[in-house]
Amino acid sequence: MREITDAQAMSLIGEKELPEQIINSGSLVAVILTQDWCPQWLFMKKWLHQMEDEGITVYYLAYNKKEYFREFMAVKESEFQNDLIPYIRYYVNGSFVGDSNYVSRELFLSRFRAGVAL
Repeated sequence: MREITDAQAMSLIGEKELPEQIINSGSLVAVILTQDWCPQWLFMKKWLHQMEDEGITVYYLAYNKKEYFREFMAVKESEFQNDLIPYIRYYVNGSFVGDSNYVSRELFLSRFRAGVAL
């Protein structure tokens, strides 16, 4: 599991989309935007580190601890039209294939299995 850097987060704020270096960093990529106190996020963290073994590259950002918290949250809520946490975006071969909020490990994996062989 990889943390989104401040530079990557600032790029998202400016461009209104995740940087290409993230979404093209693997054939299966998940990006989780959350706040560090969220109980559902804390639960997901327990199994997300295992996703590399499944061929899924996972990025995350707990943006409530950042100086740019308000700007980041505004982009997330307006551009991605989602004000819940954790918020997950799914990419396959660099293309956005869907999003969700909290999911179990099985549902997370199923987002990639639909039409994609792992």
